[in-house]
Amino acid sequence: MGYTSGSITINASGSLIQDSSPRTLGQSGGSFSNAGTVNLSKMAFFSGTISNSGTLNSVDSLYLTINLNNTGTVTSNNFYNSGSLTNNNTINGVNFFNDGILQNNSDIGFTNHYNNSISYNDGNLNFNDYTNAGIFYNNANKNLTAWNDCTNSDTINHNAHWYNNGHTDIWNNFTNADTLDGNTGGTFCVGGNSANLGVVLGNFDFCSHFSGTFDVNTGTISNGITFCTGSENCWSNVNENQNISNISIFPNPVKETLTINLSNSKIKTVEIIDVLGNVVYLQNVYSNNEIIISRNSVPSGLYLLKANTKEKSYTAKVVFE
Repeated sequence: MGYTSGSITINASGSLIQDSSPRTLGQSGGSFSNAGTVNLSKMAFFSGTISNSGTLNSVDSLYLTINLNNTGTVTSNNFYNSGSLTNNNTINGVNFFNDGILQNNSDIGFTNHYNNSISYNDGNLNFNDYTNAGIFYNNANKNLTAWNDCTNSDTINHNAHWYNNGHTDIWNNFTNADTLDGNTGGTFCVGGNSANLGVVLGNFDFCSHFSGTFDVNTGTISNGITFCTGSENCWSNVNENQNISNISIFPNPVKETLTINLSNSKIKTVEIIDVLGNVVYLQNVYSNNEIIISRNSVPSGLYLLKANTKEKSYTAKVVFE
């Protein structure tokens, strides 16, 4: 373990990489500046300053209580922020707990994200599961995608507030237990079940795949809310984007091979996309309505499968075991 109150600088051509043994770096005071490559098991920044314009990989955990303006790439399996985090490039990993101020201007992707404080999105957010227990601003023309479930709820104080002025796509279930708010131009799309137990305010468009409106409503909904008004941004209400009746995939979950069938269309290409938006599999099919693909090296996890035809795209969730 290394503990410093001095200064560490890694230049663009430099690196700080652990050997075969996991290494830990803690900072209290001083400065840490990375423009090169850092690969350590655990990193904790308690005080001082930190900047990153290179690649910062904290394999196990990254603990941040000070301010970071990230213009590089940050990756961590477990990321805790109670400082002021501004992202101008890429942050990704597995678990992300925000207990400070988050300003995203570019791309953030995690398997699980819990916002317990204040979060502003002026870029793209991609999560498997997302819980907002604080204040979240999804600003105009910006995007949040939750590939599985999403909740807006503070179970203690019940003062979570989600401002949806941009575009939110939730592939599975959504529950609002506190306040969901938004202006004209915002879209909120739910592919599974939706429940409102709290308050829905503003003038944005909400669209649930099954019923259009909230499937369960025991709260209040403003008269300004519209439901499935035909916006092309709301995939759960657009047949060509979520035409589940015409696409068949099996088995799901997948162990070795996956069969994809479009009953009435010829498949041109097949894409498999991970929760960060990366295409991990791409194959040209040459106009067959059924294809069997091998798993190859696709890691375990939840993915979006896109079967593209000449006219449109068909999507479905798929799990690789």
